[in-house]
Amino acid sequence: MKEDFQVVEITHDSMIIKSNREVGCSSCSSKNACGTGVLSDLFSSFSLFKKPLQNGVKAGDMITLEISSKELFLRASQLYLMPLLALFIGASISNIFYPANDVIQTFVGLSSLFVVLLFLKLSLK
Repeated sequence: MKEDFQVVEITHDSMIIKSNREVGCSSCSSKNACGTGVLSDLFSSFSLFKKPLQNGVKAGDMITLEISSKELFLRASQLYLMPLLALFIGASISNIFYPANDVIQTFVGLSSLFVVLLFLKLSLK
C-alpha cells in the first residue's frame, strides 16, 4: 500500500509528515444521519507522523511511503483484535472472581479495553 504525505517540518534528523484522511462518505447526502459521517466530523482531517529524515527532502515536498501488505495486516490485527480480545478476556476473568456482579464484570472488561488502547497508542508509533 502506498500513501502520499506532505513534509511539514524538518529537524536535524527527522521530518514531520502530514497525511490527509479521505472519508469515502464526505460527499454523501446522508452524511449527517450516518454514524460514520458523524464520527468523521469529530476528528481532524489529517494525521501527523515523525519519520527519519530522507536525503534531499525539504518542507513542503510531497513524498510517497509504502507499507507491505504483511505489515498492514499485522497492524490492523493489533488495532482491531487486541482491544476486542482484551474486553472479552477482562470480562471473563472478572466473571470467575465475581460471578454474580455484572457491574464489576463490565467495569473490568471496559478497563482492560482502555488499557490495551492506551498501550497500543503509546507503543505503535
